[in-house]
Amino acid sequence: MPDFHPEQSIGFHCSLTFKAFRQEMEKRLEGTGISPVHFIALAHLIALGPMPQNALGEKLFITSPSTARLVDRMERNGWVERRPDPQDRRLKHVTLTSRAETVWDEINHHARDVVAQAYRGIAPDEIQQAVETLARVRRNLEETVK
Repeated sequence: MPDFHPEQSIGFHCSLTFKAFRQEMEKRLEGTGISPVHFIALAHLIALGPMPQNALGEKLFITSPSTARLVDRMERNGWVERRPDPQDRRLKHVTLTSRAETVWDEINHHARDVVAQAYRGIAPDEIQQAVETLARVRRNLEETVK
């Protein structure tokens, strides 16, 4: 059996690609007060609405303590609020503030521009195939976790 070679691994290329996306977003968000991780958290809250803090952490693939620190910072900066769940007062939902919605309107074009830059010269069906393949790889890996 041949040795593992990182450059032949989808995971290796995903890691490099994510790093390139993150670096480009950092450049574009400079001076906005929003970090790339804040941007991703805001994007999830915009797309999916208020959610429990632990669900946001799952979307960001970060631990509970890291999620708590992130939400603390975002709350301090006025981007989100923690609100009690109407059915379970022990549960807190992370909710966008009007300030975050205003900033989102000003910055979300950066993500669209980065995606357009990244996809330049790649046919839409190739992008769709890559997304579907990566989803299958992820499902395969998640099967072993359960």
